[in-house]
Amino acid sequence: MFRIRDNLYATQFHPELDAEGLVTRIDIYRHAGYFPPESAEDLMAAARRFTATEPMNILKNFVTRYAA
Repeated sequence: MFRIRDNLYATQFHPELDAEGLVTRIDIYRHAGYFPPESAEDLMAAARRFTATEPMNILKNFVTRYAA
């Protein structure tokens, strides 16, 4: 996360993205050239094996700090 101006920040990742969100993106981009379409099911299964908790903590901490 980095600051562009006062109260204007950006990230280079998707802190809101969880496993099911990633599965949705894999399905949507299946034929967009990012990966071989036939590997989509394997990628979805791999995404479901992990639980990412820190990105949501980063987002929550950011909101808590800058909401005021």
